Amino acid sequence: MPNWTQRIQVVQLEYPQTWRLMKGGADGEVEELVVTVSGILSEVGLPPIREKPTATVGQFKFLRQGVVITGLGSPTFEAAVEATFEIYEIFRREFPEGKLEEWAATRYQDYSALPFSNRYVTPLRDAPNMEHIPFEASVDPQGHLESMVAHGFVHGDDNIVEYYTQKASGEEGPTFTKANPQIFRVGDLVDIQVSYIVVPLKSHKFKMLPVLRTIALVDSTFSQVNLAKIGRDNFANIR
Repeated sequence: MPNWTQRIQVVQLEYPQTWRLMKGGADGEVEELVVTVSGILSEVGLPPIREKPTATVGQFKFLRQGVVITGLGSPTFEAAVEATFEIYEIFRREFPEGKLEEWAATRYQDYSALPFSNRYVTPLRDAPNMEHIPFEASVDPQGHLESMVAHGFVHGDDNIVEYYTQKASGEEGPTFTKANPQIFRVGDLVDIQVSYIVVPLKSHKFKMLPVLRTIALVDSTFSQVNLAKIGRDNFANIR
């Protein structure tokens, strides 16, 4: 494994019960590892939620927002896929053989793709100390998600996804402006920040989840173009 994997550790949290990748911060404190991945959106499942979900109360915990991105074969994106496999291997050694479900990248046509998502709410019994944060109007304009709180759910820090537009600003680097989640389209070039957790399943099984934390729109040039026509070279050029 690469050297960077030696600087992180797996930490088990009780509420909610998860296993997370942690690293040492600049101030000596341990903090969750957050990774940035760049790619082109091949699937978009982001807010706003305008219609009431048809899920039952027992299914609220499965409601998610998420995206899938691809690199159209670019070496940079393929390196991100390989890094995700390395993260999976770190987690796999924390559990008995065969107990952690296999992880695999998805596909967009002939190219590798990576899915990222996050739950809208967490069952309060799983996180009794989690502070509720009201949904923003850009996410839940009709209050459908907020109404789930009355049924024993909470929308906390762990469920928050932040949305931005990114613009270059010379030597000082890019600047980020908060955005409405509805701006994102298939074909957009984005930078995504994610963390990786393992959650328990039934029958003493476990599953690794790449969790969406932030998404920033970098370039919308190709958002109205069929991804198959964008091509690997164009993706490399606009990076």
